[in-house]
Amino acid sequence: MINNLRLISGLILFVFVLGHFANHALGIVSLKAMDNALSYSIAPWRTLPGAILLLVALITHAILASWSLYQRRSHRMKPWEYLQIILGFLIPIILAAHVLSTRGLYEVFDIEETYAFQLYALWVSSPYYGILLAVGLVTVWTHACIGWHHWLRLKPWYQSVQTLTFAFAILIPTLAAAGYVSAGLRVARLSEDPSWVQRLGRRIDVDRETLLNFIYKYEIATQLTVVSVVVLIIGINVLRHVITRRNSKEKLTYRSLNLNDSRQFNLMPGISVLDHLRSANVPHASVCGGKGRCSTCRIRINAGLDHLPPPSVEESKVLARITAAPNVRLACQLRPKKGLDVTPILSPGDGVSAGYAAHPSDDGVEQEIAVLFADIRAFTKLSESKFPYDVSFLLNRYFAAMGEAIEQSGGHLDKFIGDGVMALFGLNKPIEQGCADAIRATQKMAQKLKELNEALAGDLDEPLHIGIGVHTGTAIVGKMGYKRTSSLTAIGDVVNTASRLESATKELGVQTVISKKTVLYSSLTLDHAEEQEISVRGRKQPIIVYAISA
Repeated sequence: MINNLRLISGLILFVFVLGHFANHALGIVSLKAMDNALSYSIAPWRTLPGAILLLVALITHAILASWSLYQRRSHRMKPWEYLQIILGFLIPIILAAHVLSTRGLYEVFDIEETYAFQLYALWVSSPYYGILLAVGLVTVWTHACIGWHHWLRLKPWYQSVQTLTFAFAILIPTLAAAGYVSAGLRVARLSEDPSWVQRLGRRIDVDRETLLNFIYKYEIATQLTVVSVVVLIIGINVLRHVITRRNSKEKLTYRSLNLNDSRQFNLMPGISVLDHLRSANVPHASVCGGKGRCSTCRIRINAGLDHLPPPSVEESKVLARITAAPNVRLACQLRPKKGLDVTPILSPGDGVSAGYAAHPSDDGVEQEIAVLFADIRAFTKLSESKFPYDVSFLLNRYFAAMGEAIEQSGGHLDKFIGDGVMALFGLNKPIEQGCADAIRATQKMAQKLKELNEALAGDLDEPLHIGIGVHTGTAIVGKMGYKRTSSLTAIGDVVNTASRLESATKELGVQTVISKKTVLYSSLTLDHAEEQEISVRGRKQPIIVYAISA
């Protein structure tokens, strides 16, 4: 609820700010265009519903920002988190005078400001506030863009539109600044005419001294209030941290992905595991900054699971999204009261994509899948007669052709091993469909190989030949590896058997060997395929397969 309220209130304030920026951009055209647009950008917020909506959004956002700072048990954060918090609390300090000179004068003295009046005050009468306003606008926009970026980047579709959003984030303030400067210079030139300044002053019934005293008085009050709130919250957090640490008796054991590295800290009840790690300056993945959205901070509970409070509704949703095991929790949401032993699941440097795995679980799940192996025949002999560049060129063409055939058939290209290929089918669909996709992939691979041989006829002494093996069975599927080498893969007997079937193509003198189990699951009919029983190294029982020639 708090995250949603922060998001909704921020959206309302962003619409308000966006209207202001669009209005400022019209300064490129004329002062009249800026004033005419006020009926669209400002007037709706002057109505009773608009004023209530804006005020509620402003108060809600301010309270939630203060609450978020109060809840932080560690002030070690990522640079972007520091920047957003600092900019957020600077906004009322910087823009207090501007708000008071516009909305404040309108509400208290019934002064209907025009852009000429405001720009004269900012560019001629008090240029200090003109510079302050420019800084304030950049501060507001940067704060908003950081918030939007770090919320949207958790969405899988955001990567595809990120260039457009970045262009938008640069274009809008650039146009607003151009309009602000253009209109300001125009007003500065007009102010050289004393009669123009006199006409401008006749619009105001209240003397200048009264207006300035009003602005200065409440500007200082606003600034002191904001500073006092921040100092008070930080002071309470520091005091609470000292008292909690002094009374802590339980221990938190953190075993990193490097099994030789483990650390132990005093466990402070009520503080999240992530904040414990931040306080101890221990690197730990957390893309969303500890808001329970991205799942990258997830940890495996090695000991102490029975003493943990159940996950909240929001944490449960995130854990369900990644199909987490019962002993997996989010470090940012878990606040243990008794001793705990944990291990991170992701590396500290893992980014946004780690929160949206290609498969429902990075931890590894048992799943029935179809596995395909393919290998070039006599490749060692082939490579001995060619230059390294030619070998690299040939392999890349081959991998591109095979990879395309596999992906077009709905398979997951697991890895390239030397001159071999491993692919998985049926990860996110019924196993029957996965088996059918795997068999169709063998047919497409054969066709792609034929086309590749035709294209490389002038470079090859003889056509390339491959062996393909396909088998179906239960495997452990999950993200495995280390740091950047981590990827979705599968391990188990089915993988070994598929590899053995690929090797069996040499003995049988065929291009493809598919297990009967795979064919039965697929419900496909294989023309010109010979059924036979073969022995597979590593298996006690023989296996029935279909052998298919090129």
